[in-house]
Amino acid sequence: MVTRYRYGPAAGIGRRALLAGLATSWIGGIAAKAAGVPETPSGAVSRIAALDWGIAATLLSLGVVPVGVPAPAWYARYVVDPALPGSVIDVGLLFTPNFELLQALSPQLIVATPLLQQAAPMLQRIAPVYGDLLFQPAPDVLEIAERGTLGLADRIGVTAAGKSLVESTRNELAATARRLAGHASRPLLLASPLDARHVSLFGPDSLYGGVLRRCGLTNAGTAIRGEFNIVGLEKLGAYGDVTMILLDSPAAPGMAVRLTENRLWRTFPFVRAGRLHVLPAVLGSGGLPSASRFARLLSAALTDNAGGSQ
Repeated sequence: MVTRYRYGPAAGIGRRALLAGLATSWIGGIAAKAAGVPETPSGAVSRIAALDWGIAATLLSLGVVPVGVPAPAWYARYVVDPALPGSVIDVGLLFTPNFELLQALSPQLIVATPLLQQAAPMLQRIAPVYGDLLFQPAPDVLEIAERGTLGLADRIGVTAAGKSLVESTRNELAATARRLAGHASRPLLLASPLDARHVSLFGPDSLYGGVLRRCGLTNAGTAIRGEFNIVGLEKLGAYGDVTMILLDSPAAPGMAVRLTENRLWRTFPFVRAGRLHVLPAVLGSGGLPSASRFARLLSAALTDNAGGSQ
């Protein structure tokens, strides 16, 4: 499930181009709603089904608890913060929501990403659908998250909360930049393990890369286009004077720690010099809540003189 979510684009189609195309068709589809399905008037909306974890996290950060979310157990492992209340109903999988259960929940609004645009006609029979784009690999990845957050907040009638979330996230990243100013001279290499022999390297256009940019830090993966590249472990030997930030993956739990026991891994310069930090998983498409969580984890790892490296 998670693997499909992160690596779903078909071969030969860039994820950025795919998302941009889907976003265009999705927004167009929402604008031309199925006949006979009334649009919910603008204003406060309380019963919302969120068909994406990043959207669910954003809603919670806006002070709104969704009535339903796909695979809450995976949300708890991948998103973590803000915590999902136990009252939230499991409405199926990320790409195959349970339509009967959604109908039974009687939501006033269904919020989904462009990746679910093909399901829009069926979802619109249940409730009006709002297509929200909180993540797109791009140099302005955080600005996209901000615009998506403000649009969602305005749609559900909590405009002030949206502005507050954007401002608090900017303030948190600015504070992180001040705390980590002493680390600006050495590039950071951002990676997540796939298995015992491969990792994803995240580029400047990823959410993590956007956080580094806001915090005045340098991403060592400057050649990476889009969100990430998958490389074999042997490729990491080419990176010399960097600090490695290794994000664990809930799809391969514990793999980040197991990599540190790999014989080849121990030969890399960042390992020998003690510049390796293993962080818990952070949802890379989670919008502003994920950006804040990553900034907090990164700051704690880099400023922990007593540990944090493995």
